[in-house]
Amino acid sequence: MYFSENDIASFPNVVFKLIKTEIRQNLFVITLNRPEKRNAFTPTMVNEIAFALAFANSKSEIWCVLLEAEGPVFCAGMDLNVFQNPELDKVNESLPRPLKEINLGDTFKNFYKPCIAKVKGDVLAGGFLLIGGCTFVIATEKVNFSLPEVLRGIFPLQVMGTLLKIMPPRKALEMCILGKKYTAREALELGLVSQVSSVDGIDDNTENLIQTIISGSPFAVKKGIEAYQRLSDIPESQQYQYLLGLLQEIRNSEDAKEGIKAFNEKRKPTWRNQ
Repeated sequence: MYFSENDIASFPNVVFKLIKTEIRQNLFVITLNRPEKRNAFTPTMVNEIAFALAFANSKSEIWCVLLEAEGPVFCAGMDLNVFQNPELDKVNESLPRPLKEINLGDTFKNFYKPCIAKVKGDVLAGGFLLIGGCTFVIATEKVNFSLPEVLRGIFPLQVMGTLLKIMPPRKALEMCILGKKYTAREALELGLVSQVSSVDGIDDNTENLIQTIISGSPFAVKKGIEAYQRLSDIPESQQYQYLLGLLQEIRNSEDAKEGIKAFNEKRKPTWRNQ
């Protein structure tokens, strides 16, 4: 956890500089908002993203998160100039100070709600950490994905850690070593992208996915993602006992009772996320 409950409670007082946020009923939208720098992230931008996710994670009325970006590039990764020269970072004084240094690759580790990346522009380098942390990635057919770090004398180690959770190890290593561009279709085959859409259809396709997600029990989905995120940290001999306990918690939930009742009454359920 990067922020305390008191920190998260101050969310209405925070003025974001490098992202935008919006609540649309049960959907929370985070928009990368540094298009003049191709949405390359700075330490402050990383902190803002982590704080927005912490807020969304804490609110029971938020069932799903949408991550999108302003400008022609979704994210160009780390702003190397700012990270190498911290004095260039524009600190957001309204943002609570994190309890420890934030690693973008870990910001989704304890996030237990479905997150959709709507990708209308290219993704480069550390931008993979953002889409790799999302549950779903919808990209237009014109988008390219690339890891050019080796062409600059660097290796995308953190991104490799993310890719190893998504695709076969050899393919992850290939992507990191070659530094070439992959099309959206190629990214789909690798599992990096979950759906490829036309430029004209991506908004509708994303909205359809959001509606499909929130039609299910948010409590059950949250617990399912929690299990998915935590299972690798639990000894194999204890995993099924852990899953059984979590399943019992879901079965005893108000949402489970409502789901069965709605099924019997042939109506749509009214979820309470409890």
